[in-house]
Amino acid sequence: MSPLWRRGGIVRRRTPADAFGALFNHFRRVVTINNQILEKIADLERVLGGEYVYDLTFLQNAVTDIVEKGRRVIYHLNAMSDDRYDLLYDRYTTMADHLADILAGGAGPYGPLLVLDWDLLHRDLRHLAGGKGAVLGELVNSLNLPSPVGFVVSTTGFRRFMETNDLYARINAVLKQTSDPAIQATRIGELFAGAKIPHDLAGDISRALKKVRSGATHPERFAVRSSAVDEDGERSFAGQFQSFLDVAAGEVATACVRVMASRFSKRLCRYLGSDTPAEVEPMAVIVQPMATAQASGVLYTRDPNNPESETMVLSAVAGLGENLVAGLDSGDRFVFDRSYPFALFQSSISSKNVDPSSTAADFLSRMPSGLRRGSGVIGLAVLRQLAEYGILLEKRFEYPQDIEWCLDLEGNIWILQSRPLRLPLRSEAGTPEQLSAELEKLPVLMTDRGHICQLGLAGGRVVKVNEDTPAETFPVGAVAVSHYATPRLAEIVRRAAAIITDIGSPTSHLATIAREYRTPALFGAGKATSLLPEGAYVMVDVEAQTVYEGKVELPADLPQGGGLTPLINNREESLLRSLLRLISPLNLTNPASSSFRMENCLTIHDFLRFCHERAVAELIGFHTSGKLISGGGAPLLRTDLPMRLRIIDIGRGLDNPGNDKRVNPEQITSIPFRFLLKGLLDGRFWDQEPAPFALRDIFAGITRPIAMLASAKPYSGENLAIIADNYCNLSLRLGYHFNIIDCYLSDESDDNHVYFRFVGGFAEAGKRERRALMISQVLAGLHFKVEVKGDLVLGKAKMLERAHLESILIHLGELVAFTRQLDVKMIDDAAVEEFFNEFIRRIGEIPEEGGA
Repeated sequence: MSPLWRRGGIVRRRTPADAFGALFNHFRRVVTINNQILEKIADLERVLGGEYVYDLTFLQNAVTDIVEKGRRVIYHLNAMSDDRYDLLYDRYTTMADHLADILAGGAGPYGPLLVLDWDLLHRDLRHLAGGKGAVLGELVNSLNLPSPVGFVVSTTGFRRFMETNDLYARINAVLKQTSDPAIQATRIGELFAGAKIPHDLAGDISRALKKVRSGATHPERFAVRSSAVDEDGERSFAGQFQSFLDVAAGEVATACVRVMASRFSKRLCRYLGSDTPAEVEPMAVIVQPMATAQASGVLYTRDPNNPESETMVLSAVAGLGENLVAGLDSGDRFVFDRSYPFALFQSSISSKNVDPSSTAADFLSRMPSGLRRGSGVIGLAVLRQLAEYGILLEKRFEYPQDIEWCLDLEGNIWILQSRPLRLPLRSEAGTPEQLSAELEKLPVLMTDRGHICQLGLAGGRVVKVNEDTPAETFPVGAVAVSHYATPRLAEIVRRAAAIITDIGSPTSHLATIAREYRTPALFGAGKATSLLPEGAYVMVDVEAQTVYEGKVELPADLPQGGGLTPLINNREESLLRSLLRLISPLNLTNPASSSFRMENCLTIHDFLRFCHERAVAELIGFHTSGKLISGGGAPLLRTDLPMRLRIIDIGRGLDNPGNDKRVNPEQITSIPFRFLLKGLLDGRFWDQEPAPFALRDIFAGITRPIAMLASAKPYSGENLAIIADNYCNLSLRLGYHFNIIDCYLSDESDDNHVYFRFVGGFAEAGKRERRALMISQVLAGLHFKVEVKGDLVLGKAKMLERAHLESILIHLGELVAFTRQLDVKMIDDAAVEEFFNEFIRRIGEIPEEGGA
């Protein structure tokens, strides 16, 4: 029996429609709060992008607001689901505690780890992985660039070693006894020689080493390298610490201690100052599989001797590059363009060591290295690949880079180190005023268009892309121009100097990615794909919302595709990035995957996505469960359609102040339902002729109702539309088939979804299945994810721009009308294509591709 409830002083029974209305109110709160949080996240990303000045108080308030609103989203989901997701609270509290720890200056969730797996590393883990380790982790995990994957003994592990052996106190005592760096280093070296590796640290190193050795290449020799906290930061420490190459697996732990000891070498005591306490500049240690190099070298992404020249400089030697970086070998030298396709301007090939007994003819053929005399140690293909890597690294770290690399015997390139390239101070040429003056001389292709998603000034050639464009074919440093801002362009955003789209919003997933990669971005420019010619060199000024045709040379310290001169190792910026790593990334991307589970929520965005998906499922599930058996006294829609359709308004979906028993289409205020009706009421798609039933169809139809009652999920007994201002759930029973369309439509593309379910029919099974196939092809053309099982069709589309979803709803209404009784006409497989083409002919065309 239905529970009683009070309304306006009158006690009455709570109807299923009332229950659905309450459910929808919780759903609306999930959506509304979800939007508020995503807006706040977008604000933080824009702050990181350089649009606003901020301080610690701003970050504390923003994070507190996000965390508290997130708890409310979880509450409303549980209210919809009888607390089936109450475990979310505990996981969410753990996430909130990590954010609070970071805000308080703590080490974050990985702080207690003595050894860090490579997949945990990123640029803002400098305090645990050291400067070199943080950068190498970033280039592998964020940029997908090649570097040998190993592990890092963290600064926590370093401190455990030092404290277990009481080395801090003993070293500080030595520093007080003498100010001579040589004597200090000798005595401290003796302390390290007698120190023991703690059991827990030794065990973690052993486990990490075993994991790396069990990988695909089964490495047995390793590079053990320094990674002090400030290394490759504001102070480079270039060449100051020790590293060890070609270390056997059994000697790795010992080599780690020797690297730690190099923090107190004679030259470090002199570099830091002989009175610097032992606690200063903690050391992390990188352990990587050893790459056997056929060539090694250094790439400068700008020529340090001529930084305004728009050229790169690369040096290369055969074998390991120790002599090159030590200044003992000049190697081959190449100067080439910074822009794709990286044309070679100049090469200087060094003389190669050859066997003195060789003849002149031997010299002209091949040397022991396999090279011909006078040839470079690397080819143009390798040079251009390194140039591409260099531009990507410069863009990521927002400064010209000094990159160490090697080429192994199999021809694989490995990045071994990347650090800021020290350049002369910028001259007055290239000031913002002068840049603006130069830009104003160029022809304007587009102005005052689009939403600012990521500030910046960038130049490159226009390359038009769509969601099917292979990322690897997109030239690094080009300007991407797309109709839609689909998340499938993420890899292209990483490679692009800038991106412009016709349709898109600053709160879309792709906007988040653009801000993450600091790629200047203008979304929603309307006609960029028609206004910007393919192949034209353009300058994109996002702040001015203007695109110029032509080229202006950017200052040397302005990063490729960036637009903001960075502060190297800026601690406030690093704090914000660390917070956003636990807030912004979306890992739960596929609701159909078995991994789409609450225990796999790793970020605030994951929690929001999980709650939103499950809230939509609760809403749809309530209706398909059969709880809404009838519209009862709900008004009927007055139309000429061959069906009766009742309307249940659960929130500003119907203008019916007089509670009339019949309403006109003009009284509908539900946005998605109005667009559905526009297609549904189009008489061109209704076939009023009697259906040509065959005898087999009639026999199949006789048993069909019994079979459906026995096996199918319950459906509403009559045609019913449950509507609100932004929501519609349409349930149709047209003859012997059932159709459900569930849609949420708003200005926020991330919240928009449409669900389509079609099943049944009167004709025999083969004809019903052909109709299902035809429907699935139409849905696929509308960018639904479609699943077909016999005569059952399930389709879902989400994260659609409003205009795109509006056009889809019109076509869904047309499809409902067109496919009524169509099953009996599907006499053979050719009918699938015949009626698909007929439907396309009637609608004119399917909407252009987009981000379903």
